[in-house]
Amino acid sequence: MKIHPFDAPLGAEITGINLTDDLDISTIKALNEAWAEYIVLCIRSQNLTPREFLKVGRIFGEPFEQLYGQFNLPEFPDVGVLTHMDGDTAGSGKRKIRGTSWHTDASYFEHPPAGTMLFAVNVPSDGGDTDFMSTRAAYNALSENMKKRIDGLNAVHVYESSRSPRRLIKRTEDQVKKFGDQFVHPIARTHPVHGEKSIYLNPIRVEKIDGMDNTESDALIDKLHDHLFQPRFHYRHKWQIGDFLIWDNRQALHQANDDYDWKTQERKLYRIMTKGERPI
Repeated sequence: MKIHPFDAPLGAEITGINLTDDLDISTIKALNEAWAEYIVLCIRSQNLTPREFLKVGRIFGEPFEQLYGQFNLPEFPDVGVLTHMDGDTAGSGKRKIRGTSWHTDASYFEHPPAGTMLFAVNVPSDGGDTDFMSTRAAYNALSENMKKRIDGLNAVHVYESSRSPRRLIKRTEDQVKKFGDQFVHPIARTHPVHGEKSIYLNPIRVEKIDGMDNTESDALIDKLHDHLFQPRFHYRHKWQIGDFLIWDNRQALHQANDDYDWKTQERKLYRIMTKGERPI
């Protein structure tokens, strides 16, 4: 196994392993350490069935239940499917590509998913990339005054923020009852493995800063977003069929790009999320 860091503020490619092999304990440990350090890991040229993908996912933790059961594989409900033809099945029914603005997954849970992984079954010949942002690098680049200002502040995460740049897929009544709607988490989040801090804000889910009036809260969130969205913290992943990709939701944001001809180009990826801890 070899690690090849990307020329970017986050990410690395892993070579020299086949994920369908029975990996030994030292390799699994090295993979998890690299995941915490590099935030995004890519292992190319893999050939995984849904069952094998689920087995590989357990290397990084226990599966986190998929939020939209209508997109899960019936025989493997812990495996979701992202395609170019997904729709808002509980709402308008119209085609809706999920994830097309910066976000981190399911942050309105008390224990949000630690990681998300995708396996590329089919990808467009051009377009359909996924962007990533290191919120750890963004935190480190803050002024000392701003670090002190946000230390101890909490944000209210809801299913769909009134500030969200896009409308989310409508949930069924059962999904609302099952998964709840909001939780409060620290803005400066400490990673449980290496102890470094990241900016834990979710543009589609953060409603406000707890204890602030809306004007003051919006001003601070906007200032932090302007800082986060700088290209110097970003990496753009160009998909290849057979890519296995995992990222750390605790120290990254991501977004999909709906910039390909979906009428002639297929995009299909399997998805697994892993259980995480309550942010501190």
